[in-house]
Amino acid sequence: MQRRALLAAPALLAGPALAPQSLAQARPLRLVVPYPPGGSADVLARAIAEQITALGARGAIVENRAGASGTIGALSVARAPADGMTILQADGSPMSILLEAGRAQYRAEDFAPLLRLATSPFVLATRPGGPLRTLPEVIAAARAAPGRITYATPGVLSFAHVVAERFAAAAGIELLHVPFQGTGPATSAVLGGQVELIPVPPGQVLDQGGGAIFRPIAITTEARHAGLPETPTFREAGTDLVFLGWRGMFLPAATPPETQAALEALLREAMGGPIVTAALQRLGETPALLDSSAFARFWAEDRAAVRAILPRLPRE
Repeated sequence: MQRRALLAAPALLAGPALAPQSLAQARPLRLVVPYPPGGSADVLARAIAEQITALGARGAIVENRAGASGTIGALSVARAPADGMTILQADGSPMSILLEAGRAQYRAEDFAPLLRLATSPFVLATRPGGPLRTLPEVIAAARAAPGRITYATPGVLSFAHVVAERFAAAAGIELLHVPFQGTGPATSAVLGGQVELIPVPPGQVLDQGGGAIFRPIAITTEARHAGLPETPTFREAGTDLVFLGWRGMFLPAATPPETQAALEALLREAMGGPIVTAALQRLGETPALLDSSAFARFWAEDRAAVRAILPRLPRE
């Protein structure tokens, strides 16, 4: 979008749905992150806020509204005034998994999907030196002892829980879920040999020096990942599974279309800026922009995939 159009965004946002133009320009956009400060979601949101401010169009601030696995912050945006001043940055945990599992006090219809931002695949991994080396070996071991091969996750109904059960469903096997309170304990259990498998983002497979933390078995991308070129995709290894964790921006559902369009243009510009690009590289996430219409379709498909797997996701 041309710079002139971007600089016009505040004027669009100051239409009838908003306060007068002078007030709209004085108030920064509020980016709500439904998780505590310091995590990957917070890092990306703060980079976006900084980039928006650097564009000179308007200011933006981040507000952390943590609790209930992200649903408290999401609910606060669903109930916010539909004036374009409050935007939710969220992922598939509160917006697909917990929503479809009945753990949220909001509906999909309460939101207007604005822009998908980025995606990140998962790697099925095990400890270095462990007995399982390839995906066919995992499947064969699970078929020989149904429900005996274990996998660790940061918790029930986490992204890792969903991707592991989608793999099990695609392969026609039964695995034993061992949930932990966070990624750290789950990692320790696998590296210590108490649990056999773990789904992790690519950035958690290797340490900062390039040494292996885990042995990667397969990755949930369409094609091989540049950071793990020797790791086959699930499809290459014989199981039809593609899965991407994602982040996106949402507005209250009643936000006027012209306001949505102006915000989407502003966020697109911010996502292409150097501050956000550097943050995504640090996080190991891939820019994957989808406009509001395409994002709405993607979100609907993601929720449908979660509904299909819900019988395999006990809410213990």
